[in-house]
Amino acid sequence: MARRSLALMGALVSIVVVSAAGPPDASKTWPGFRGHEMTGVAPAKSLPEKWSKTENVAWSVDIPGRGWSSPIIWENTVFVTSAINSAAFKQGSTGIYGNDYAAELQKQGLSMEQIMEKLRARDIESPSESAEVRYMVYALDAKTGRVKWQQEAHRGQPVGGRHRKNTYASETPVTDGKRLYAYFGHNVGLFCYSLDGKLQWKKTWPPQNMYLDFGTASSPVLHDGRVYLLQDSEEKSYLTALDAATGNELWRVERATEARFKSSWITPFVWKNKLRTEIITAGHLQITSYDLNGKELWRITRVPIPTPSPLAWNGMLYIGVGSQGDANRPFFAIQPGAAGDITLEKDATSNDFIQWFHPRASGYTPSPLVYEGRVYLVHDNGIMTVLDATTGKEVYKARVGGAGNTFSASPIGAAGRVYIVSEEGATFVLDATAAEYKELARNDLAEMSLSSPAVAGNALYIRTQSKLYKIGK
Repeated sequence: MARRSLALMGALVSIVVVSAAGPPDASKTWPGFRGHEMTGVAPAKSLPEKWSKTENVAWSVDIPGRGWSSPIIWENTVFVTSAINSAAFKQGSTGIYGNDYAAELQKQGLSMEQIMEKLRARDIESPSESAEVRYMVYALDAKTGRVKWQQEAHRGQPVGGRHRKNTYASETPVTDGKRLYAYFGHNVGLFCYSLDGKLQWKKTWPPQNMYLDFGTASSPVLHDGRVYLLQDSEEKSYLTALDAATGNELWRVERATEARFKSSWITPFVWKNKLRTEIITAGHLQITSYDLNGKELWRITRVPIPTPSPLAWNGMLYIGVGSQGDANRPFFAIQPGAAGDITLEKDATSNDFIQWFHPRASGYTPSPLVYEGRVYLVHDNGIMTVLDATTGKEVYKARVGGAGNTFSASPIGAAGRVYIVSEEGATFVLDATAAEYKELARNDLAEMSLSSPAVAGNALYIRTQSKLYKIGK
């Protein structure tokens, strides 16, 4: 096992990344959040089923700072972002952050102002608590884990705060094989690099407040020479398209909402269906589709907090939004061609465009996975609902790993298995063909992990709080 520390290797001379632009080889690349077309599915024929910190580990590297962005892979290079504080970040913590603490404080007779002050002190790192932050981009050799190059995209005091389960580098970068696009939220900016680490352009925006200073998380997406960014905040919310070669803004559409808060953390999805190509987004109270010029096509209203990202399978769109509780976590399977308001009537489970609907299945943070004809929906508390992707009929329901596990990372499917990483750093490997919950292995890296894993070749890349692991022979 090769083990390297990025902090000790920063002085290495940059190595040019040689990469032929063109259609990506899905078996060797994982170009953005949730891989190819954001499916979370890899064509790998053989992935490790069991591992530890040393067994079946090709290499591990220390990643300075904090970041819950996922690693991405293009041919022989792994890209990852991080934020380094010159002081100390407020320590992250696993688990569900519900209303129990607020209820306990209320019983003590505290005012709402006092309750909010204590909640912020426990859960939020405000800008005044942070020192100067360095926003970093790293390129690693996929074979060895050695640093090819590193760039400091930005340095400065954070403008907005963050929830202790969030980081200042939670947005996953994306590449088209010609350039790398590293985004640190609308309060820092988007940075475009050549694959050998040279800055091509950067784009910044006026700072905007996020709900309760939770921080940002929506990742950039690429399609046909454009970068799409969803920038929903408490001040201005909009979807924007940039020219991928220059960073010039091509269009921007404002997103109006009557919700009491307007921020969202969903990564938009480009849905290429048999009729057209759409950009799928979600904000609080509304799922919205746009065409490639920013014109609204259809919407679904009366939906809760937008965090999980959509995907498509077999011609249908799958999207869910959730809450921490069990009562309001709607999940939809949608046919192409919708127009206008397609919100379901009361007590209805389908209409002309909504193929089927489940009211309490979506995860709150993890995005859905459709694999081998099944939809896997993991809630933060570990309850997993598995549905038939065509009909919505329940296949089974189970608590992943048993009681006591919580989840933020999105599941992936490969080699006939489903891989689900817990917040505690344990990966549960499930049989994707079984009629009921069948756990093949649990592999514990014993460190907090909220980052969704990546797959390239016959290797699995898992990020924990301090390290990046390449799991493979």
